Amino acid sequence: MELRELTLEEARRRFAALPPDWQVASLSPDFAQADAWRDPALRCVHVALDGAGFEWLTSVHLQPLAGQADWLGAISPYGYGGALSPCEAPEALAAVWALWQDWCRSRRVVAELARFHPQVPSQRGFFGKVQLNRQTVSVKLQGMAASEGFNTLTRRKINRATRHGVRTRWSDGAADWARFADFYREGMRAIGARPFYLFADPYFAALRGLPHARLLVCEHEDEWLSAAVYLLGARIAEYHLGASSERGKALGTPYLLQAAAIERATAEGLEALYLGGGTDTRADNPLLFYKLGFSRHTLPFYVGEAVHDPAAYWALAARRGYSPQSPPPRVLLD
Repeated sequence: MELRELTLEEARRRFAALPPDWQVASLSPDFAQADAWRDPALRCVHVALDGAGFEWLTSVHLQPLAGQADWLGAISPYGYGGALSPCEAPEALAAVWALWQDWCRSRRVVAELARFHPQVPSQRGFFGKVQLNRQTVSVKLQGMAASEGFNTLTRRKINRATRHGVRTRWSDGAADWARFADFYREGMRAIGARPFYLFADPYFAALRGLPHARLLVCEHEDEWLSAAVYLLGARIAEYHLGASSERGKALGTPYLLQAAAIERATAEGLEALYLGGGTDTRADNPLLFYKLGFSRHTLPFYVGEAVHDPAAYWALAARRGYSPQSPPPRVLLD
């Protein structure tokens, strides 16, 4: 068996052949390719396993490590990543991991940061250091009305927005997507988000081109109050990016937004709407509190770190004043 770098079209075919539970939209090759528009330093690669009798597929970004163009780090696309494989045998996955480390070293990829999607157990195939980062929220859509899981505050906010005549609509229009880019950045600035989150227009254009991306708007007349991008996979819908104005927050439109997304995902027969977690690891994080208002069903989010070429890595780390006894706070030395 061997690992082989794929074209985007090959990666799409391999992804489509995975079991439906593994076809999570934010883990697709198409999403990874679009996500690379965030930063010109990112190069998206798709790698798959041949000759093993089971599927193993990953899409990662390669980027210069520690400012050195000749040495690379691997990182998951924004949100989540990890290798996709329904294989559950630890010995087989360990053998693939050894091949992956060989592949990385042969391409001067010396370290990796992986963020594993809580909806699939991709961390089981990662044999570096894996740690629990935080809890995330997923809304179950089958078996009962999802709204039964809404808490009192959520119901009150939804009712308030509805009473004030707020309407929701889905849009694929180019003008709305362009407007969303500005609306989202304005919302991020208003909450003091880091510059990382101020994505440029080409990123939003790439998102719009994805077959599974949907834009949802909450508005009153022509005033946007909340808006978000959702990703619809084979069985899971995902809340990807969202923002609200101050007036929208006062009227409760962030709650109406998720309720409308839940309604659509349910109508399309999906099993869950994944909302993600808070902005940090605190159990009392305000964003996490908001998401728990829709569901008390939580899933653990794990992060993995691996050094694929120790000699090269620690030589680079030493230039930053780090050593195995005093390691860097982030494995990619950024």
